[in-house]
Amino acid sequence: MFTVRWETEKLRVTNENVNCLFSNLDPQSFNEAYNIFLQHLNPDFEPLMIDGMAYALNSTEQECFVQRFITNWIYYYTINNLDIKVCQEDFDHPYTADYLLPFIDEKYGPDTSASLALGAKILRMDTDLYAKLVAYRRWYYDR
Repeated sequence: MFTVRWETEKLRVTNENVNCLFSNLDPQSFNEAYNIFLQHLNPDFEPLMIDGMAYALNSTEQECFVQRFITNWIYYYTINNLDIKVCQEDFDHPYTADYLLPFIDEKYGPDTSASLALGAKILRMDTDLYAKLVAYRRWYYDR
């Protein structure tokens, strides 16, 4: 899934979706951390039906979201010299929406009722809560 190689004393992990440089990891510890996150990540990728139309991410978009989400959290832990531990706050964090929005915005438009409903469904959040989270993220990046 990834190309993993050493760059001096750091580990470079790449593929078509990811390009991360990790400190404090070796290939085995990266693999273990990735698999732990993967076991706990529980997106709902089943299509959302609205007025007889199906809204969903395709398998390539799903895979890209999952890879970016997991590698970015591993990066966060390693860049801050923290032990990697999976916790619920990682999955509820606003960054999660950041990794999902590019796919949904491109496919269904930013902040449409369908895109907000689909994002909430994928992340298993209440739609109103997800819409507030998205509004906050857009405000954060626009300021």
